[in-house]
Amino acid sequence: MILAKRVLNTLTELWPVLETLIKRYKMGDFSIKEVQSIVKQHFPHYSGAQIYKETNRLLNQDILVPLAKSSQLEINRAISDFAAYLLQDESLGVAAEIHVLVEDLQRLSTKLAQAVDDADYMDISRYSRIMDERVRKIVKLYRHNENAIYNLVEQAKSDASHLSLAKRYKAVIEAFDEYIEPMLTMLDINGPFQLCFDAIEQGLSAHLYTLKQSGRDSASIRMLEQLRTRILDMHQVGQQSLRHSADILMPLREELRQNTLITRQAAKVLAHIRKRGLDTVMSAHQPFFASDPMRHQLGSNAQLTAYMAGLAEFEEHDFELPDGDQAAPYTPPAIPAYGDVRALFKGNNKKRAGKQQVIDVLSGSYPELEADELLYLYQKLINDASLALEQDTHPEQKTFAGKRFTLYPFVAASEPTNESNDPV
Repeated sequence: MILAKRVLNTLTELWPVLETLIKRYKMGDFSIKEVQSIVKQHFPHYSGAQIYKETNRLLNQDILVPLAKSSQLEINRAISDFAAYLLQDESLGVAAEIHVLVEDLQRLSTKLAQAVDDADYMDISRYSRIMDERVRKIVKLYRHNENAIYNLVEQAKSDASHLSLAKRYKAVIEAFDEYIEPMLTMLDINGPFQLCFDAIEQGLSAHLYTLKQSGRDSASIRMLEQLRTRILDMHQVGQQSLRHSADILMPLREELRQNTLITRQAAKVLAHIRKRGLDTVMSAHQPFFASDPMRHQLGSNAQLTAYMAGLAEFEEHDFELPDGDQAAPYTPPAIPAYGDVRALFKGNNKKRAGKQQVIDVLSGSYPELEADELLYLYQKLINDASLALEQDTHPEQKTFAGKRFTLYPFVAASEPTNESNDPV
């Protein structure tokens, strides 16, 4: 017989080896050479004789057991379960296990009631002890499944493989369908599960009242009180565990749903492109720029709103684009010629003393223009290399054409004099 203290000492000293075996092989088999290489990896200072000795130590204490009719090894199932508990590496169970245990609790509750009616205190203690074991096992399953769901989510998030999102999240979706949804039905506040708990709790309260009235067997009374408290706590633990598990799984489930929707829409667009061509399909989605400099020009809020509204109301339809040589050049509507505007600005700057702001000159000279048309001329002037302009470092609010804007205004720079260029 192997002493428990020797097994615990071996697990403590060779725990890195056992942890690596569990994470790498889990329930799979491995060879004795692989065990020796893992021992050498964690204890590089060991000699060959020491590695052989430690490997035999694991075998002699049944921590590693040989497979039937094979030279391969596996981890002892009891040791594996204990290590999985320590590593929080549980696998998800099924809701039916909890359902069966609850049905067994209901059956035992009926037998307990019969024992109380018969004043059979030995049966009362026995059934109370068995029901307490069932309750402890249910709570253990709740914790076990919650940790398993957490591990599933972490593995899905950290998976760096090139598999699709649906493949990587398959275990997560199965956990939601096979555990969360049945548990939601089971723990419904008006469902049979809740009614069963209420009946058991009311029965235990009635049994306690009967035993206390009789004034006999205080040990049975204490056991029933502990059992009732544990059952009430079990129901609360189940609800909290289910809530935590759902909170962990729901974001990944929603992410997969959105990814599926986007993939479906992208496939639809690609199908249109294959049938009708890229230019025909995508030209309607591309913003219109009359010329390349317009990409860097200012626009009013109304222009952006109209553009976004046009994108939101987009509907696919056939449109034949005109030939490039037949298209008329883009000319801003109702805007004076830029040469006249520049000449007007230069003349205005010479007539008036002091620095003149470009936007003030434009709004005063062309009060009939709209805000976006004034901004167009303003952008042309400040980008004109022939004009000497300076930009103020402080923002100002300007109101023109019924609209208010915040700008760092450009002003006409003072031209240098000959005196300032002379050496001192």
